[in-house]
Amino acid sequence: MKGLSRYVQIFLVQLKNNWVREAVYRTNFLAMMASDLVWIAVEFTLFTVIYANVPTLAGWTKPQIFFFLGVFFSSDALFTTFFQRNFWNFSDLVNKGELDILLTKPAHPIFLSLTRWVNLTAAFNIVLGVAIAVRYADEAGFAGGLHWLLFVFWLLVGLLTAVLLRFAFCIWIFWTERGFALSRLYYQFFAFATKPDTLYPSAIRYAILTAFPFAFIGSVPARALLHGLEPREYTLIATVLTSFFILDAFLWKRGLKRYQSVSS
Repeated sequence: MKGLSRYVQIFLVQLKNNWVREAVYRTNFLAMMASDLVWIAVEFTLFTVIYANVPTLAGWTKPQIFFFLGVFFSSDALFTTFFQRNFWNFSDLVNKGELDILLTKPAHPIFLSLTRWVNLTAAFNIVLGVAIAVRYADEAGFAGGLHWLLFVFWLLVGLLTAVLLRFAFCIWIFWTERGFALSRLYYQFFAFATKPDTLYPSAIRYAILTAFPFAFIGSVPARALLHGLEPREYTLIATVLTSFFILDAFLWKRGLKRYQSVSS
């Protein structure tokens, strides 16, 4: 418990520092909020146009799709708030030797490298995403009540998936020395997360449920909340996420062996 308390204190200090930084650049909050609102509006407009011509889409009704969007926006906003900026800066930690300092601290360097920056301007999207899910929950057939606790659980599953996937893409900076190309590739694949997995052909659906499990960010959680999942699907989720955790840990250790600090 003492170790956990230390990590909580470290995170609170970093949260305070980020709050001060965001308070200085208040215009950034408005710009980010406007940008995200446009993105959300585009997604809603796309599906509104589609449902103006068809009653259902791969078994999803219009309220169910909007409920999915609420789940997806909430999960993605959690990642954006607490982790996205850290992953964008991860290449600098390696290329500029800034990782040296973190390796000497009395806390795990992965924790420090992934929690230094908190994008508090994106916290608005968490509230907006949840509000969208709440708005369409009844029409979509969500049971409500204590099932909202499952809603929180699946948001955390989506967050964990995004962190493990993003880490798997950015860790190659130890070998490539250039992070931009792989980051761009990640966001190319990320586009698959913005639609329910059942809309895709079988080969693509298999890929985003296994090798690149972007469906775990929003689509699978939405299906689990609305219809439940089969036992084999729960097993698949646990197996895939555990495999990515092991892979990330292995690549981190191998990467550290290749890392050349500024003092070496």
